[in-house]
Amino acid sequence: MEKFNFYQDSKVTSWERDTFTVEANSYEEAVAIVRSWKGEDILGITDRRLCHESWQPLPDTSEYLSPEENNGQPTIEIFDQSGNSIITNVPETIQSN
Repeated sequence: MEKFNFYQDSKVTSWERDTFTVEANSYEEAVAIVRSWKGEDILGITDRRLCHESWQPLPDTSEYLSPEENNGQPTIEIFDQSGNSIITNVPETIQSN
């Protein structure tokens, strides 16, 4: 018997941690600076007082998404070794051979 190769792609949500420093005269001033960014992603902030230190994924925070949580789009896709789509977890996408 032969063996055939396939792969599965899965869409998930997860948390990541970015560490950074803020140059300020006091902790209170640093907090005010951070709050002035209004919760925006620090990777998009242009501020000379900000110094990005590191990035890391947070273990054990990955959760699979359902198609319903992804606007009806697949969150699991299976492909053959050539990259041809075989099936997804949205029933209408079942491929016929």
